[in-house]
Amino acid sequence: MRNCGEDDFSRRDFSQGQGRSVQYRLLDQVQIVSWIKSRSPKGANTWVNALERNLEQLSESPDSNPRAVEADDLEIDLRQRLFKTRRGNTYRLLFIMRDTTVYVLAIRGTGQDLAGPGELELP
Repeated sequence: MRNCGEDDFSRRDFSQGQGRSVQYRLLDQVQIVSWIKSRSPKGANTWVNALERNLEQLSESPDSNPRAVEADDLEIDLRQRLFKTRRGNTYRLLFIMRDTTVYVLAIRGTGQDLAGPGELELP
């Protein structure tokens, strides 16, 4: 597990409800959107909208999401939230919770391996 600074994360505050602050790795979003956009610009917009909906839902009830498969191997309380695109591709938001903040450490796409030691950066 590597440590990174707060500047490595994009911060989203969902203030309409009692939601927590959500911070996520912007690099993962940029890479996924670039890949999708090269095939379908409309699909990229749809994916971003799905991500934003799921980040908002995550801020409202992060505790309701299960532990990620790799949590025990990585020895952290890593949780996951799954979301699907219209085309049926599943993505995983891998996150930890600290105080009132949810940190999404990775966004994993269909076909990506489980996160291994040294891949996730802790804030």
